[in-house]
Amino acid sequence: MRAKSAPLCSGVSGLLDTVELYSPIPTFVGAGPKTGASKKALVEHGLPSEGGERVAAWIEKFVRVPKGVGAGEPFKLRPWQRELICSAFDGPRPRLGLWSIPRGNGKTGLSAALALYALHGDGVFGARVYAVARDERQARHVFDAAQSMTKLSPLLAKRSYLHVDKITVPGSDSMMQVLPAEPKSLEGLDPSFLVVDEIGVVDRRTFEVCLDAMGKRPTSLMLCIGTPAENRDSVMWDLRADMLANPDDPLTTFTEFAAPEGCELDDEEAWALANPALGDFLFADAIRAGLPPKTREPRFRRMRLGQWAEGSSDQWMEPALWGTRSTGLAIPDGSEVCLALDGSFSQDSTALVAATVSTTPHLDVVGHWANPGDKEWRVDVLAVEEAIRQACKRFRVREMCADPYRWQRSLQVLARERLPVTEFPQSAARMTPATTGLHEAITNGQATHSGDKRLTEHVLNAVVTEDSRGTRIHKPSKHSTRRIDLAVCALMAHSRATFYASRSRSRRVVSW
Repeated sequence: MRAKSAPLCSGVSGLLDTVELYSPIPTFVGAGPKTGASKKALVEHGLPSEGGERVAAWIEKFVRVPKGVGAGEPFKLRPWQRELICSAFDGPRPRLGLWSIPRGNGKTGLSAALALYALHGDGVFGARVYAVARDERQARHVFDAAQSMTKLSPLLAKRSYLHVDKITVPGSDSMMQVLPAEPKSLEGLDPSFLVVDEIGVVDRRTFEVCLDAMGKRPTSLMLCIGTPAENRDSVMWDLRADMLANPDDPLTTFTEFAAPEGCELDDEEAWALANPALGDFLFADAIRAGLPPKTREPRFRRMRLGQWAEGSSDQWMEPALWGTRSTGLAIPDGSEVCLALDGSFSQDSTALVAATVSTTPHLDVVGHWANPGDKEWRVDVLAVEEAIRQACKRFRVREMCADPYRWQRSLQVLARERLPVTEFPQSAARMTPATTGLHEAITNGQATHSGDKRLTEHVLNAVVTEDSRGTRIHKPSKHSTRRIDLAVCALMAHSRATFYASRSRSRRVVSW
């Protein structure tokens, strides 16, 4: 394994001396015969012949920054970036690399620059470069950065065709492509360079299929980059453990940027150790703005400090923070509210929560039906329906939302009675903004609750999953008896209440 202490590259200055003047090709091309791309080799006068020094020099000569600090200017590598490059490209080259770096340190830009080097500058005819991640949307971050860099460089643009999902270089019959993380789409690849973005959330099967594809060429590299995963049951943790246990393995390279274990969250010296770009293109006030309780401590330690926090449960809501928002007051009768129903059949509980329609919604439990431990118990559907009717008599109900799964009949019955029933499918697209919305509101004092012990228990039971699809709460484990149904209702009701509070009050309100 190549250690982080690999020597820095040198001799890369003064290499921006060869410029060709011409317009780049059109941004995208369609089907049919292609004409116009130059097959002339890039002029590489003065570049080192091999190793990390060559890669660094090539990037500084041909690649431009697509956005952010230095946008449009030549890509000027920092010493720590050159060290990373040397660890992966000095001979003999490793086959597998892992870089663990906190968010905001330019992982995507550096990955894209390396992909362009592998496409144009590595001396490989028929190079195949792939960007892979948990899903295609995530993988496109690296690919889109590479396309933007190509557009900004006339030297690269003239030699490339840009397609929606690939970049082709006719002069060397080479291609870069973005791929979804589906094993069937990854079978049979022949990569010369493969970058796996956000390895912390990539599933094991995808990683294994990618790794199986390597080794068909004299030199090829699979580079895995990411921030620590939310738990240690991950490919990234296993890779890290193996590479730490085998530091002399010449086929692997591992670099980790992380703050010291046990450091204080606001220790700016620890921030600097974990974030090599701090004070350069990563700004300290951005990190400071996200300090807990604005973000949860486990997430802050992973994303900003690069730490694998032992025993971190990823609890969604901090108990002290939740406690400060309790008023001890129920919602007054006649208040304008949104209701949310999270229904069950036998195992989990069924919950009904109200949130006042206001700029600072107030949450309270309207009903809760839980299995007392009886295997034969089933939720009383008729009792739940009647509780909704009674809530519509007690409050001015703007909306009663529910996930229709297993409760479609009840929703139809209530809708026929002209109650304002709407569906709220518990998909990632719906639950992510609802989850983050309530957490932010509680954090910023823009939501309160009655202090109901059942609601508090469910909120504090909830743990959070954060991946490429978004943020959602769930039970600590699939078979856990710690219920979260009232918490799910709370975030649904809060989401709909804030929606109506920010809009015209001209819609129908139901009160019997």
